[in-house]
Amino acid sequence: MKFRIRPVLLCLSLFLMAAPAATAAAEELQPKESKLLMYQDIMVELLLPEIQNAVNDYYRNMLAANPLVYPYEIEIIQAKRVNGGPGDRGFHFSVTLETSPVLGPHIAVGKDRMTIEISPLFPDKVKLVAFRHVETYELPQNYRHLLKAIAENP
Repeated sequence: MKFRIRPVLLCLSLFLMAAPAATAAAEELQPKESKLLMYQDIMVELLLPEIQNAVNDYYRNMLAANPLVYPYEIEIIQAKRVNGGPGDRGFHFSVTLETSPVLGPHIAVGKDRMTIEISPLFPDKVKLVAFRHVETYELPQNYRHLLKAIAENP
């Protein structure tokens, strides 16, 4: 019995010693995330409630359910300082972005472009200043019951 336990313990200890080395090697092979992408993702995550509210307001009259906006479905088109010139850091920003809200298992309902301003002058620091519906996508047959005209008159 002792003879059988020793090989198992030996194999287990060799495995445990090799695991950290394998993990470190795997981490070195993975590309490092750019800081710019990380900062964009932070900004999108902080703006997501305002983006979701704008999408809900627009689709309220079209759909019986609110479409969802996922952070990875948001593309920042432009970000700029509204005030401040060369060498002067102003803290009023304008961010233009596009998103494709979805229903159910990621069925896109359309494409929307909006501009949000961020400023210490606003009570909530964030304000939707423009919303434009760019494109409407046709829903699959099994999701058409969510169209407001069909949902209200079955």
